[in-house]
Amino acid sequence: MKAKPESASTAIDASNASRKSARLARIAEFGSVLALAISFLALATGAYQTRLMQSQAKASVWPYISIGYHYALRGTDAGFAWRIDNNGVGPARIESVALSLDDKPKRNWSEVFPVLFGHAEVKAGVSGFNGTVLPPNTNRETTIFAIKIEDLEQAKIFFDAQDRFKMSICYCSVYDECWVAQWLKHQVQPVDRCIVENTVQFQ
Repeated sequence: MKAKPESASTAIDASNASRKSARLARIAEFGSVLALAISFLALATGAYQTRLMQSQAKASVWPYISIGYHYALRGTDAGFAWRIDNNGVGPARIESVALSLDDKPKRNWSEVFPVLFGHAEVKAGVSGFNGTVLPPNTNRETTIFAIKIEDLEQAKIFFDAQDRFKMSICYCSVYDECWVAQWLKHQVQPVDRCIVENTVQFQ
């Protein structure tokens, strides 16, 4: 047999080396892409877990304010009471309170009484809550009674006038998420922030 020419053997070796080098380059490139994909997946997973933890943290301190009333004609709780409850699981920072009667803004109960009772003396207990922090009702009673009227005649007048009232309370959580609760409405409305400027605040 005749031996292959040396130049042909060298060309074959060079071709094999070139193919091997190309394979190694492709493997290295695939490894780089795989490493990049794994890094991206780890980053995305970490971001998702962070968002999930933040959502869980916010849910664990979510406040939920409701505005309602109690009215009874007999018993130890006889009378009318305007109540503010936090039925959530976290404290509510009350930032803004607005109240109107017959669509006319009021600053306090003293501006309400003459409209309902004329010049009659009103025996009522009132509590201010604008600017306060209302804890949740989960472990203890934290209801705020904005006004309590024990006189049954005056209590009935207040009860009969409930549809003439409007009250909105804007409050925020410890994470500065804010909502607006409204008189006799079960749903709260999320808002970006509580607006106090150029509003008539009820104290």
